[in-house]
Order: sequence, then structure tokens, then C-alpha cells
Amino acid sequence: MSAILTEIISLLVAGITSLATGIGTGLKSLVEAIFLETSGNTMALSTFGGLIVVFAGISLAVGLSRWVMNFVTSLGAKN
Repeated sequence: MSAILTEIISLLVAGITSLATGIGTGLKSLVEAIFLETSGNTMALSTFGGLIVVFAGISLAVGLSRWVMNFVTSLGAKN
């Protein structure tokens, strides 16, 4: 009985592993197609990828600035 159970578990694990590998490969190719431009052996960030990085940096800077200002202004406040 344990041999049958072991075989069932190994089949399930192999199926899940191959599914995860397929999803990972698909996502990798999608991200490379959207964000990277390849020519020969060189890879560069696409224009869309550059814009995403710029806006992410601006968002991070604004968010951190708001957090610091809220923290500094609340130092003397009563809770």
C-alpha cells in the first residue's frame, strides 16, 4: 500500500513541478518581451521599462517623504 501511495505522491509532485516550470518560463518571456530590448549579446531596458523605473522612483520618493514628514510632525503630539 505504501508503494502505491508513494507513486501517487511522486506523480502529483512531478505534475506540480512541471506546471510551475511552465508558468515561470512563460512569465520570464513575457517580462523580457515587455521590459528588455535585446540586440546580439547585449540587453537594455526598453523605453517602457525606463518609464516604469522613473515613475516607481518618484512614487517611492513621495511616499518616503510623506512618511518622514508625518513621523517628524507627530513627535510632539499626544496620542
